[in-house]
Amino acid sequence: MSVPYYDYFVPTLTVKKPKAYLIPQAWWPVIERLKANHVVMKQLDQDTTVSVEAYRIESYQTSPRPYEGHYPHSDVKVSTHTQSIHFRKGDYYVECNQDKNRYLVETLEPTSPEGFFAWNFFDSILQQKEGFSDYVFEDLAAEFLKSHPEVRQKLEEKRTQDPAFAKNGRAQLEFVHKLSPYYEPEHMRYPVFRVL
Repeated sequence: MSVPYYDYFVPTLTVKKPKAYLIPQAWWPVIERLKANHVVMKQLDQDTTVSVEAYRIESYQTSPRPYEGHYPHSDVKVSTHTQSIHFRKGDYYVECNQDKNRYLVETLEPTSPEGFFAWNFFDSILQQKEGFSDYVFEDLAAEFLKSHPEVRQKLEEKRTQDPAFAKNGRAQLEFVHKLSPYYEPEHMRYPVFRVL
């Protein structure tokens, strides 16, 4: 019997490999797994600020049932931003120009179905740890909107498009809070950074 042999697949998801990844040392479970797979890494020898590409998790789905002791994430959508991030002495710089580069990309990219994010290693970023008190933030929000007309415009557009939102004062404060400098920067920010 003749059996077709397919040695090429059309990718549904692609990502450009960065020059390197920067991983804060606090994420030691990931660091340990990279070491166990003989990934070449070096630790920063001093505190430094680096311009990096940072991901923000915009949406994801989580399995309702466990699989191999995890509740895997899927259908992950991200946005990217270039930011200057302060890294500490001891954080890990992982160059992608090594024989483990495919492993690095497949495990460190948040949209990868087999990556560390999919397997719940970074779930603590999904939990917002700091919020606001309505009675305190109302005045701060009013001042912030006066000096940021672009945010005021986004708020007005959202009110016009969503009648339920227009009637919900708490939701409007939350909307402004997320666009203000008072919002917790680590919430939903993927903690592995790309050096381009």
